Order: sequence, then C-alpha cells, then structure tokens
Amino acid sequence: MSPHKEMTPAEIDQFLTCARTGRLGIIYKGDPYIIPVGFAYTDGKIAIHACSAGQKMNALQSNPKICFEVDESLSDGSMYKSVLIYGKAEILKDNAEKIPYLQALINKYRVPEAFADYINKPPRNPQQEMKDVRIVLITPEKITSRQFIKFGKWRDDE
Repeated sequence: MSPHKEMTPAEIDQFLTCARTGRLGIIYKGDPYIIPVGFAYTDGKIAIHACSAGQKMNALQSNPKICFEVDESLSDGSMYKSVLIYGKAEILKDNAEKIPYLQALINKYRVPEAFADYINKPPRNPQQEMKDVRIVLITPEKITSRQFIKFGKWRDDE
C-alpha cells in the first residue's frame, strides 16, 4: 500500500482554511508565472487581495484560467500535504461584493474586527483603498491533493 494518499474533502477544507500562503499559477504573455499570495478560503472559494493594476491583473484579464497550489512539508521529507486547484479567476470590483472577502482576509491575517472599523482607522483613506483594491475570486473546477507521512499514521482511522 502506497504511503501517498489523497486527502478527504474535510481534510482539504481544513488545510485550505489554515494554510498561510498559496501560489497562484497564471499565464502572462504566453509564459507560466507563479505568485505567492495570502488568501482566504471561504464558501469553497479562494479569495486573494490584489491591486487594480499590474502584471497579475493584466494576466488574469487576458486569461482567467488558473492553477492554485498550497503545500506544507517537513524539511526531512517525512511529511507533506499539497492541494492543487484548477479553475477560473473572477476579478471583483464592486465594493459590496468585495467586503465579505476582505473581511475573511482581515479575520485570517489581522486581529479580527469588523471591516468598517478596520478600513476607517486613521490615516487610512477608505474611499481610495476601496477604489484601488480588487478581490481575485477562484471557483474550483477540479481539486487534487496528496499527503504523505513516512513514520506512523496520518489519521487515527487507518
């Protein structure tokens, strides 16, 4: 029996909820381009904070097909987990659409507080920030996963 296993849907959800960094794979000017990003996993979707302009936005506007990867491993190779998500990216520009995902990112990477309180702290400029920020929302079309542990059991039910 191979020590490499697929993760269960519950394990994938837990892993994506807790992981700190993902890698967004896109095509830019015909070439592969990978960007490490912070993200929130909510309602089965990946939400990434982005600026309104730049290489990532240009690439996604010309080709919304993506591959998103999250992994974790020990340096000695005795354990790893990885999830690959294939799908399409949607760029959210509407403030009402962006706010729930911005709240999820605040909850994950900052001290959780209401979005309105967070965005209105001086010296912030809420109107300009909301104009400039985008949410890249990834809806998975296919998810694959792998996990490996060299010693012992990964789960108690094995």
